[in-house]
Amino acid sequence: MGNITVDPDGDVILKLEYPNDPFAPEDDGASACTQKPDSNTLAKGDSSLNTSSSPDNAEPKETETTEPVTFCVSSRHLILASPVFKSALTGGWNESVKTEGKFRICSQGWDATALGIFLNAIHCQYKQVPRLLELEMLAKVAVIVDYYAANQAMEILGPIWINGLRSSLSTATCHNRTIALWICVSWVFGDESAFEAATRVAIRHGCSNMTDFNLPIPSRVIEHINRDRKFQVTKVFNGLSGLQRDLLNGSKGCGIECRTMQLGALTRLLSSTSLLHYSPSQEYEALSVSQLLKEVEAAVCPTWYSMFVQKETKPDHYSSNFGGFGASASQPPIQQQLPHKPHECVPPGNAFRATMQSITQEVYWGWFGLSIKSY
Repeated sequence: MGNITVDPDGDVILKLEYPNDPFAPEDDGASACTQKPDSNTLAKGDSSLNTSSSPDNAEPKETETTEPVTFCVSSRHLILASPVFKSALTGGWNESVKTEGKFRICSQGWDATALGIFLNAIHCQYKQVPRLLELEMLAKVAVIVDYYAANQAMEILGPIWINGLRSSLSTATCHNRTIALWICVSWVFGDESAFEAATRVAIRHGCSNMTDFNLPIPSRVIEHINRDRKFQVTKVFNGLSGLQRDLLNGSKGCGIECRTMQLGALTRLLSSTSLLHYSPSQEYEALSVSQLLKEVEAAVCPTWYSMFVQKETKPDHYSSNFGGFGASASQPPIQQQLPHKPHECVPPGNAFRATMQSITQEVYWGWFGLSIKSY
C-alpha cells in the first residue's frame, strides 16, 4: 500500500510497521483481551505510539505486504476521535521532534486496509469508506476502534456495517471463531440486537467452551456464555437421569416390560450423546446444545407387542336332518388367534416420546442470549 494520504494538509505521519499480523487465530483463543496503552507509558521524545498488542490473523494471505505503510493524517481529527491519540499528541511534544514539519506516530500489527478505513472514517472522508464490509474486515476495524477508544466517532458507521451483515447472523451455526467475531463487532459498536443474537447462537450452537480469540470481548461475557451453555446441557442431563431414576423405582412406565424397554432406549440415548457418564462438574464438548436437543427429540423406544392372546369362539349351530331342520348338534370351540397388539402406555404421559418432548421443551423455554445492558 506504501504511502497513503488521508489528509493532504495533515501534520502527522502514522507509520504502520509489520502490517497484517495474524488476526484472531483459531489455535490461540487466549482469554486476555487486548490491552489499551497506558497514557503514562507513551513515549514523548518521538511521540511513538506502539500498538504491537493488536490481535493476530488466522490465515494471512500470501499477497499481504509486510512492508511498513504510512498514513498522512491530521492531529486535530485524531485528537477529537481518540483519547489514546490525544494522550500521545498532547503529552509533551515540541518543535524539535518534528521531521519536515510533521509529527510521527508508530503503530504495529494492524490490518492495513482496516486501519485505512478507520482513519478515513474519523477524517470524514466517507467516499473512501466502504458501505459494506465482510465480517472478518469489520471485526478488524472494530478491534482498532476499541483499541483507540474511538467508539463515539464511529457510532454512525457501525450500524450501517452491521445491518449489511445481519442476515448472515440469523443463519450462523456452530463455529466459535465466527461467533466470536460477531460478539466483538456487536460489543464494540453497541448493537443490542446483534449482541443478543450472537450470544444466543454461541450458547445454542457452540460445540465447546467459547474463548475470546484475543478479541476485545469482556471476560464476563465469555464466562456467562459458557455458564449458560453448560446450564442447558445439565438441564437435559437432569431430565434424562430423572427419567432413568423413575423407571428404576417404578414411578414411570406401566409395567415391568414397559420399563425395561424404555430403560434400554434411554441407555442407548445417554451413550450416543456422551451423557452416560456425564457429571455437571465436567465440561461437555461432545455436541452443541441444539444438536443434543435434536438427538433427544429423535429418540424412540422400539415398538413392542403385548403377550400373544388366544380367544375361543363357538361355531354356528346346525342340523343334519332334513336340510337343516331338526335337532341341532354342537361343535367344539374354535381357537381364534388375535393379532399382536403394539404396546401403548397408560396414561399416555408415561410414553417415552412424550417424556423426551417435555425435557426438550423446558430447554426451549429458557432459550435466550445475553443482554448488552448487563455489562
